[in-house]
Amino acid sequence: MNVRDCFLDDENVFQVGGTTIGAMIASAGKRRLWEPRNDGRVDVAVIHYISAVNVAPNDPYNISRIFKIFCDYAVSSHYLISRDGEIFRLVPEECKAWHAGASIMPEPDNRNGVNEFSIGIELVATDVSGFTAAQYDSLNHICAGIEARYGANNMKYVGHDQIAGERAVALGLRKEPKTDPGPLFDWDRFTERLRRRRDFA
Repeated sequence: MNVRDCFLDDENVFQVGGTTIGAMIASAGKRRLWEPRNDGRVDVAVIHYISAVNVAPNDPYNISRIFKIFCDYAVSSHYLISRDGEIFRLVPEECKAWHAGASIMPEPDNRNGVNEFSIGIELVATDVSGFTAAQYDSLNHICAGIEARYGANNMKYVGHDQIAGERAVALGLRKEPKTDPGPLFDWDRFTERLRRRRDFA
């Protein structure tokens, strides 16, 4: 399964609406939409969804528009998975992407600032679309690779809603709760397939 490099930096020549990702990032006075990790440790993967539904209701899965959202809001994720399962690598894993915002791990972990030790994975979806079989396939492919690099026993998997949801609001970490990937994401399907991959590795 191929992974397409499309790094969110000022050298990216991917065309978005008559300009390039690199030009949009440079015009905002940035060189890249990530930063170094403090200690390099990674032991969490955060599952998100993203779409262009708010700016293009009739074309919510448009990849170019989604890239523009990353640039406009100066946010990022390590990976983006399209509806047909195409994988884009947006940020090097050894660097810190800006995907979780103000966040706290579930109890008993309770670490703050989840960006520091996590890998963010965005699935192209809306709150009502659900996720495609191809996306689950690609997500499992990415996570199998992550486990090979960082150790299967070390990795934890959480949704954005689990680290930046109502609990984070109640603790005063953020004003609005995140709800992705939401109830339509099939955690059992994801974790069972990942377990089977480990068994046959």
